[in-house]
Order: sequence, then C-alpha cells, then structure tokens
Amino acid sequence: MSEIIKYAMGFMLFCILTISCGVSDPAKAFQARPTALGKMNEIVVITDDVIWNSFVGDTIDYFFGEVYPITPSPEPTFDLRRFDVGDLNAQPLKRQLRTYMVVANLGDENSDIAKFVKKDLGEERYQKALSDPTFNTSVGRDKWANGQILIYVFAKSMDDLAAAIAKNYEGIAAKVNDNDAEQLYQSTYSRGEGTGFISKTVERYGAEIILPGDYKLVMDAPEDNGLIWVRRDIKEKVMNIAVRQFPYKGPESISKEMVKNNFDAFGKYVHSDAEGSYIKINDVDLPMLSWDKTISGRFAREFRGIWEMENDFMGGPFLSYVIVNEEVQKMIQIDGFILAPGKSKRDMMQQIELIASKTKW
Repeated sequence: MSEIIKYAMGFMLFCILTISCGVSDPAKAFQARPTALGKMNEIVVITDDVIWNSFVGDTIDYFFGEVYPITPSPEPTFDLRRFDVGDLNAQPLKRQLRTYMVVANLGDENSDIAKFVKKDLGEERYQKALSDPTFNTSVGRDKWANGQILIYVFAKSMDDLAAAIAKNYEGIAAKVNDNDAEQLYQSTYSRGEGTGFISKTVERYGAEIILPGDYKLVMDAPEDNGLIWVRRDIKEKVMNIAVRQFPYKGPESISKEMVKNNFDAFGKYVHSDAEGSYIKINDVDLPMLSWDKTISGRFAREFRGIWEMENDFMGGPFLSYVIVNEEVQKMIQIDGFILAPGKSKRDMMQQIELIASKTKW
C-alpha cells in the first residue's frame, strides 16, 4: 500500500510542477523540442511596424541586406524576413525557424516588441538596458526549437537603436554565420569527404585539401605548375576548383595582376561548345577585391571578382586563395569558379570558400 501512496504522491507532484512551469497539457512535457527549420543566410527580424517602416528598418536593410561580394547579379549577404509578435502568436510554426534578430525601442514601453524583450531579458537585465547605454545586445538560444539563435538589439530611442544596429553589425553577422556553420558543412559535404588522390591530399604540394566526395577529376597536368582541376555538376550548376603551385617571391608579388594572369592562363583549358571559347577574368564591369587572411596558420590573400567566357555568353563569380609556405618558398593558388545561369550563386560560393579555407599546408 505504501508503494501505491508513494506513486500517487509522485504523480501529483509531477502534475503540480508541470502546471506551475506553464505546461497546460502534462503530455507535452514528454514531447521532444523540434529542430529549427530554415535556410542558412536567412535572418527573421522580429519587430513592429513603427520600427520596420522607419529609418531603423532602412538601417537593418542597409547593413544586413548589403551586396554579397561578388556575383554578376547583386545578391544580398543575408535574406531578410520580418514578423511582428502577433505573427508569432498566430502561427506557431513561425517560432521554429533558425535565426532571429529581435529589434526593440525600449522607450516605447507599451509596444508589443518592447514587452517581448523585457520578458526575455528579465527584470534585472531590462533595468540595465534602460540605465546603461552600452548594453544594447543580448543572445538567446533554443527558445522554441533546437538549433535556434535569437539576437536581441535594443535601445531607449529610435536614434540609439539605429546606432546600435550599425555598431554591432559585424558581431551579429559573425554569430549568424557561426550558427549556420554546421548547415554549410552539411550542404558542402553532403556526399561525405572524398578519399584518394584527387579528393584527399594534393601530395605533389605536400598539402591537404579536403574535397567533397562528389567532385570529379577534370584535368591532372603536373607539367603545368602541378595543375589539378576538379568539378561538381548538379542540376545545371557547375562548381570548379583548380589548384596550382608557384614560386614565392615575397608578399609584394601576390597582386591582382598575378592572380589574373594565372587564372587566365588556366582559363585556356575551359571552353564551351562555341569555337574559340575560353574563360578569363572580367575586371572591367566589376572590380577585383582582395584582402589578407590566415589559413592553417599561414599567410594568405583572398581575391574575388567575375569571369566571362570569350566568344560565348557565359559568366559567373570566382574566388582565388593564394596561400604561402615560406619554409619552401612556394605558394598555392586555389581558384574556385561557378557556372549557374539564372541561379543564386552566394551559397555555392560559400561552399567553395569553405573547401579552400580548410587547406592544410
């Protein structure tokens, strides 16, 4: 009898606890939290009409909708959607997406979005937000689904809110990209990491470049600076990676002109059905961009621009990584370029960037 009483008391305690924690249906306590849905590079902005239709909304679009570098047709760095608090309450599925940025003017304390942020921050941090002008961002995770990130941006006035968005853009963008990192890896290596000569190790350079398992060898030309050219063909989209090695003559030699000459020399191998066709960099219609990086502890420089097909109507984006090994006074140039007519190219470029950035030498 005592065991039955213990069981009954335990069940009653469980019911009390689940109700006190806001679970109206005790059965829901056993339901697994859903996995967040949505695409990478997508940010759902939760804010109200007053903010979204003001200069603050323009500031959000200016920074987070800026053009991704570089594609033939402009594409945004992030895809933006906007919900208000009412949308979340009316359609629960809208609470199961991956990435949210919650933007609130705490000076309008009666607005739904200000109340939403106050509740999520808690009273102590909310009071800090009102008294400390430097405290204007916060990060939450897995509020409604696993794999979620919620980035809160708040201030006591509209002017301060716009300034907070501008000031924190780079940090917010980095957090979004970090949250997307696993999804980017899975989309890049959906067929696993390749093995064997063309996919695992570029032995002739003493380097390691881990390629996805569905890249195929197009050309192996040791006599041409150790050229290896591989590509992936998926539904009218072609992703190419070419690797060569050159003597290193100091950082001043790693120039846009050098990269262009090397890319164009390789481009003679790439042609369409049109007679006399080949690819080359077009730095007239759009400029080449470049910046320094560190890859696997070594100095590198990244270049981006567009290519075009001579004697044919084709083109697309490219990126080139030049990675230096001062110990052997050599450098590797990795060229990645895409042909995907009429398709978005941003996500594919990110995949090539991921592959190149994982180079070990």
